[in-house]
Amino acid sequence: MTLVSILGDFHSSILPISYEFKEEITKHIIVYDDARNDIKKSWRVLRGQKAFMKSLSSKSKDKYEIVTMQIDEDNYMSIEDCFERIIDIARSPKDIYLNTTDGLSSVALVLSSKFLSVGAKVIAYDRHANTYNLHTSSGMEKYVIKNNIDIQNHLLLKGYDILKVPKNLDLLKRKEVVYKLAENLTCYKEFANLRQHKSADDISGYKDYKKLLQSVNKLDNQYFIQGTVFEEYIYHLIVDNFDFDDVMTGVKVQFEEAVENEFDILMIKDNHLHTIECKFKRDLDGEPFVYKTELIKDYLDDDGKAMILNIGGDNENVNKAKFGEVKFSRGDKARARYGDIAIHQSREFNEKAFLRDVREWFL
Repeated sequence: MTLVSILGDFHSSILPISYEFKEEITKHIIVYDDARNDIKKSWRVLRGQKAFMKSLSSKSKDKYEIVTMQIDEDNYMSIEDCFERIIDIARSPKDIYLNTTDGLSSVALVLSSKFLSVGAKVIAYDRHANTYNLHTSSGMEKYVIKNNIDIQNHLLLKGYDILKVPKNLDLLKRKEVVYKLAENLTCYKEFANLRQHKSADDISGYKDYKKLLQSVNKLDNQYFIQGTVFEEYIYHLIVDNFDFDDVMTGVKVQFEEAVENEFDILMIKDNHLHTIECKFKRDLDGEPFVYKTELIKDYLDDDGKAMILNIGGDNENVNKAKFGEVKFSRGDKARARYGDIAIHQSREFNEKAFLRDVREWFL
């Protein structure tokens, strides 16, 4: 199979098709315009394809070849030359599958017409329904994607470097302890706040928390006590209550040089990657978190969603100086809605309310 992908505005839409046919592809030809921005996009896609290719089995890796073709989308002769070059590369026109999803309209129109006339097939992927239509010269058939991408392969195909991934075995070993620590988050937060400024020995009481943390060798780990417990608790709640294709916590990703982020929660469903930012703290300036979440969400997926989860204190408070404070202003909430970001904020954690919001927002 020779898969031809036309790079367009939403280039992540080519990823589900290339992943769906990963075992059948012998050549993947990526066609892109000669505009500076498209060249930059093509570099990232090519980088992602090469990284993904390395992760394949030896048998699949040996037969998978990547080819790039730069064209001028406003020049008919350039598009026609592209068609001729693809015909020369492919074993047979009937072996060619042209993915026009989100591709440059002029290029997709011309190439579709030419390829259909010689017996090739044209694919149009619906990124909202996670289906694709397969066009031939005689008709069209609709198919549901069978091989959904997992989180690590999604990140690889986007051209990112994965710097850290927690081991599932470690998460499972700590699961029971994390659930017990989170039985009363208000009480646990009191202990965590004390632990921030004192050693465990200098804190009176809280014997159960100390014993639980010691059982997983985390009693002296401030980072784990202050944030990771809450993040892993949310991770287990999502895994236990929903059918996402994949869920991960504590994944550190480098998008490009000197630009990296550690994600509290990542979830993928039907080839859409989502994230939840967990903040287990009373004092929070919501505005920068909305901006940050909007930015990292766009890195992850063109159609992904995000949620900011903040537990601890009301949204509106009066500080020690008797001044009113607001975590998420009306403007923050409006910007979040515009950026496909939900805000779940409350003084105390309500498991049912949180799970309801996750279901309604992401599924």
